[in-house]
Amino acid sequence: MNIKTLLPLFFAPFVLNAQTKNTATDNRLVTELDKMVQKEALAYMQNPARVGISIGIIRDGKSYFYNYGTTEIGKSELPTSQSLYEIASITKTFTGTLLAHASVDGKIKMDDDIRKYLKENYPNLEFEKHPITIANLTNHSSGLPQFLPDQSETFKKPMDSVAMALADFYKNYSKKKFYEDLHHAKIDFVPGTQYKYSNVGTQIVGDILENVYHKSYGELLSEHITKPLKMTHTIVGTNSTQLLTCYNEKGKVMPRNFTTIFAPAGGIQSTTGDLVKYMQYHLNDSDKYVKASHTPLVKSEEDRIGLYWRIHTYEDGTQTIYHTGGTFGFSSILQIYPSKNMGVVVLSNESDGESQGILQDIADNILRNSSKK
Repeated sequence: MNIKTLLPLFFAPFVLNAQTKNTATDNRLVTELDKMVQKEALAYMQNPARVGISIGIIRDGKSYFYNYGTTEIGKSELPTSQSLYEIASITKTFTGTLLAHASVDGKIKMDDDIRKYLKENYPNLEFEKHPITIANLTNHSSGLPQFLPDQSETFKKPMDSVAMALADFYKNYSKKKFYEDLHHAKIDFVPGTQYKYSNVGTQIVGDILENVYHKSYGELLSEHITKPLKMTHTIVGTNSTQLLTCYNEKGKVMPRNFTTIFAPAGGIQSTTGDLVKYMQYHLNDSDKYVKASHTPLVKSEEDRIGLYWRIHTYEDGTQTIYHTGGTFGFSSILQIYPSKNMGVVVLSNESDGESQGILQDIADNILRNSSKK
């Protein structure tokens, strides 16, 4: 799978330590699936930087849950299927699902110029008279930056300090200031012709959805996804006391997501219990909204992109639809395999430069080994 183009919200360095450790788990080691998960999870957890992970699997309509490690360094408290994690950029698939509703229901057109939905004039949001369309936002081809304002200088600081610097900067950052800064965004290629990962574009999609429905992002999430699917523990980023403590690879406690303006791009908090329900829904390709959200709007030689969903086909023809997520203290992967009627989600309350890729390997390995049984 091509994960080079998968960018989390933030990055942290990776430090490898070869020492081993004992890992608490609720895995009963009864079935072959139990044993497969045990092998993958323990290999991941042997890095002493790891804190805890929760794994959820849906296979042929049946759910399985596994938990390892601890909810907090220094405690002997195993996470559960109801433990609350930041899911970071996996949030974008929720925004894409809401956008699928708006498109299928005729609220918007995917080839609309995004400025049709903005309240001010933005002559800068085009390149050589080629405007940014809503479709360009969904596959990161808009040319918009990753953050507003530009944070490239911040990321040049020692990584330990970047999270704190961004948290401090964005704690009072308003939507009004975001749209003031949008006037200064520079587009340097024709939208739709190049890939450039952008949280900004997804934030704009969230606002477009609010404008066409006259409802908040949280209300739309509840109405169209979490309430119908009975995802009672899935919320838009709040300072919930239930959210697990999160860490970088040095064991340093990391700040939580910064502000609600990031909600459509990476602000959802959820559990494996809820995300298994979400995967079950997205395995139903006969649902018109699911089908729309999984449909790529442009062709690509590498992994295709639907409405934020990444789509990859393995050499054996098996297709996976997925997204990773990462903040400075949380890592995650959510992958569904329609032809196998199966999905895997893995959530971790520790983040480093390789954790997302390894979590993705865990999901792939569970699929591959399950397919052999």
